[in-house]
Amino acid sequence: MRKIFITLGVVLSTMMAVAQAPSYSCYPTHWFTGMKWNKVQVMVHGEKIADHFAMVKMGPKGISLAKGVNLMMINRVENPNYIFLDLQIDAAAKPGKIDFPFVKDLVFSYELKPRRKGNGIDYAQGVTSRDLMYLIMPDRFSNGDPGNDRVPGMRDQTLRRDTVYNRHGGDLKGVQNHLDYLLSMGVTAIWLNPVIENDMPDRTEHGYAFTNHYKVDPRLGGDKAYHELIEATHAKGMKVIQDAVYNHVGLYHITVQDMPMKDWLNQWPEYTNTSYKDQTLFDPHASPAERKIMADGWFTKMMPDMNQHNPFVANFLIQHALWTVEEFGIDGWRIDTYAYNDLA
Repeated sequence: MRKIFITLGVVLSTMMAVAQAPSYSCYPTHWFTGMKWNKVQVMVHGEKIADHFAMVKMGPKGISLAKGVNLMMINRVENPNYIFLDLQIDAAAKPGKIDFPFVKDLVFSYELKPRRKGNGIDYAQGVTSRDLMYLIMPDRFSNGDPGNDRVPGMRDQTLRRDTVYNRHGGDLKGVQNHLDYLLSMGVTAIWLNPVIENDMPDRTEHGYAFTNHYKVDPRLGGDKAYHELIEATHAKGMKVIQDAVYNHVGLYHITVQDMPMKDWLNQWPEYTNTSYKDQTLFDPHASPAERKIMADGWFTKMMPDMNQHNPFVANFLIQHALWTVEEFGIDGWRIDTYAYNDLA
């Protein structure tokens, strides 16, 4: 009996130790070797994640984690559920998982992947005035895979083609299936409404309320379908333009539900909607108050306004753009709600 008791005690202790280690998510989810942009700020989110990172003294060259990979700064912010890690990834860095040996009670690593074959200008074709662009809302175009019409666990389960306010079931496979149709009309570039996850309770068909920058919406087919569409489009000599949304996110984005810091969003004493009056931005006689409401007011109550003056927010958005070009090989960007952004 005593032996059994000791064995159970060891098992329970092990289970408790495992339970204490939080799960975490990284944004960007990974980075790449051989990139010109070699300074990356990784946002890590998890329950009290900051408590697991020891106060480490940094030298002028940071701390070497692997050959060509240095940790330059550990940034603590108001919310202990976040930690921001500044990495420098030099030319000597090799693909693989980089371990952080000083993290307490947690196995923490970050992955570096090799760059895609034919990276940079050899892969992305760029978009010019010679291109004929065709705008597609994927949910409204063609349903290539009925199996992803409803995804268990997502907030919006509606699927009704008799209303403009619900999803219709179109997806990226449906676009891929009709590339020849588009090519026959002389189309050389397809511009898709946003493909990034919109895990919102309703009105998710348009795609403009991101809830996870590093995940293609599974109702459109997810990352795999986006990779396949871009490869197929390029194989036909056509191009893909991605819709970028910098001004706002969806209310259920992790950085809204659990903000890293108070000024991650443009905050107001009470809810303030944008005026939508972009004339105030170029009217020399407009009042500063009118300009601020236009630029910093929320797009809707479901789409909070990001504070791009916050350097952590700026890094988050810039790095996502670079990551997307390298990860998927898109050819161009269309910037949504351009006038509402902090243009500088």
